[in-house]
Amino acid sequence: MEAALANGRQGFLVPGICYPCRQHTKFWVDYAFSYLVDEKPQINWRSRLTCQRCSFNSRLRATLQTIDEICQPDRNTDIYITEQTTSLFKYLKNKFPNAVGSEFLGDKLAWGAQTKDGIRNETLTRLTFPDSSFDLLLSFDVLEHIPDYKAAVSEIYRTLKPGGTVLFSVPFTGNQVQTLIRATISPDGTITHLTEPEYHGDPMSSDGILCFQTFGWDLLDDLRNAGFADARVGFYWDERLGYLGDNNSFFIATKPLIPAATAN
Repeated sequence: MEAALANGRQGFLVPGICYPCRQHTKFWVDYAFSYLVDEKPQINWRSRLTCQRCSFNSRLRATLQTIDEICQPDRNTDIYITEQTTSLFKYLKNKFPNAVGSEFLGDKLAWGAQTKDGIRNETLTRLTFPDSSFDLLLSFDVLEHIPDYKAAVSEIYRTLKPGGTVLFSVPFTGNQVQTLIRATISPDGTITHLTEPEYHGDPMSSDGILCFQTFGWDLLDDLRNAGFADARVGFYWDERLGYLGDNNSFFIATKPLIPAATAN
């Protein structure tokens, strides 16, 4: 279907229903954020299909629908999301007043401190929040940029309340069991590339950000080993809602009410 829609066009509109707008609309598609397959540019459907009303792309609209229908937070839910300068954070903060966001600004600013513009500096491997702070933790396309992603998974577990949920997305195709390590970093900061370097868009920098790994099914094992229960991945595609393209997915896991080690 996607190939028939593109049909060699550089830009076009696709009719559908926008979940955040709750209205019929048209989604704009072009080759921004495209990638190459056999030296031919391919539409990045996940990052396009931009609603002409609210400007949310396919990924963001699907994120909001998944939060509402799967996580089901209310206005009093304590939420942490690993972004703060984005339209997604602004939307969530308006809907959920207890939502807290942050950006990775590096160690030139103390972890947990804020810039003069109110942007909080956090690193997902050493969060400054107390244990059991949040009912829901959201992170989208972040873990792949963290060399020690297992430390980040442990921090997510620590800062969630018992019974809390993490919802996140990462590069994941479903056709590999083992996570592909693309690059490593030594204690002195030297980066060793094990595959062709891959950089993704960074809202905080025009230089892009290095992808350290592309995840496989073993990420579910990493979640379970950190203590999470009911770790799973769900795929989505919906022509009517403008969720097109291959391998659109979210991971979701729950922190048990009673830690596995102490459960009877």
